[in-house]
Amino acid sequence: MKKNKINVDLLLKNERSTIDRLDTIIVNAVIERFSATKRIGLLKAENNVDAYDRKREKTQVKTLEKLIEDSDLDKKFIVNLMKLITTEAKKNHEKIKKEIGE
Repeated sequence: MKKNKINVDLLLKNERSTIDRLDTIIVNAVIERFSATKRIGLLKAENNVDAYDRKREKTQVKTLEKLIEDSDLDKKFIVNLMKLITTEAKKNHEKIKKEIGE
């Protein structure tokens, strides 16, 4: 029994290491994404373009759904996750617009 426990502990350690590495990748991707959306926010503010683009958002949702089509992931979860991210990006765009307008 002890041998099996050690094996499970090692397997868990390896899988958790994978999760830690993936979490780092996710956070770095979000940082990079927000750097890009900041540049977009500046472009929009400088050119008086609305922060919200309904057509773009619908296209993004369709693209995400297609990306996860063959996975076990819940589409609603991914869409909600991306809505959280895009909502924050839009808030940042509005903030940039106010700062430039001052």
